Amino acid sequence: MRISRFLVILIATALARLPTPALGEPIHFRLLPKESKVQTRIVDPFGQTVVGELTLREGEAQGQTDNLRSSGSVRLSIDAASYNSNLGLRDQDVQTYYLEVKDYPEIRFTSTGIEEIKEPKSPADPWQLTIKGILQLHGTKREIRVPVRLSYRERKITAEGNSKFALKDFNIAVPTLLFRFRSGDQVEITFRFVGEEQL
Repeated sequence: MRISRFLVILIATALARLPTPALGEPIHFRLLPKESKVQTRIVDPFGQTVVGELTLREGEAQGQTDNLRSSGSVRLSIDAASYNSNLGLRDQDVQTYYLEVKDYPEIRFTSTGIEEIKEPKSPADPWQLTIKGILQLHGTKREIRVPVRLSYRERKITAEGNSKFALKDFNIAVPTLLFRFRSGDQVEITFRFVGEEQL
């Protein structure tokens, strides 16, 4: 009987000394450029939709699923000079005369809060969020709100969504042809960012 009691005390003492995960600590993720994708769509002077792509430089996200509104955040950087619509001369014009990548090489987004949260009904469904933040583009900062679908599987998050903005809001000239035909002013952004959990 004394031996059994001694073993119980010994095991309890050993378990008490084991490290336990900190409660309430946010989970950190590193965004993966090779698995992430950013697409742009704008109507050119001929009325055709031009699809371009941009490359994620780096980024990070964090949050707690039980307190996402106050703990969730994201920060990312996109390479402005990576713009590619599969037409070399047009891409060079966009980079040089419109994005002016020599002066503004990065496009940045930093979240400032989460305004809406719709929790998934099942593990297979994504979270639906509205993220508020500051978009820095072409040397101009603007507050934007972006609806996002967020899923978490196998230690990776995937954030998908789309948003629109006007070129004039970021002091970007509207492309013209022969000083008469103008491109659309609205740019649609579609994104898919993948982040890997940092242990």
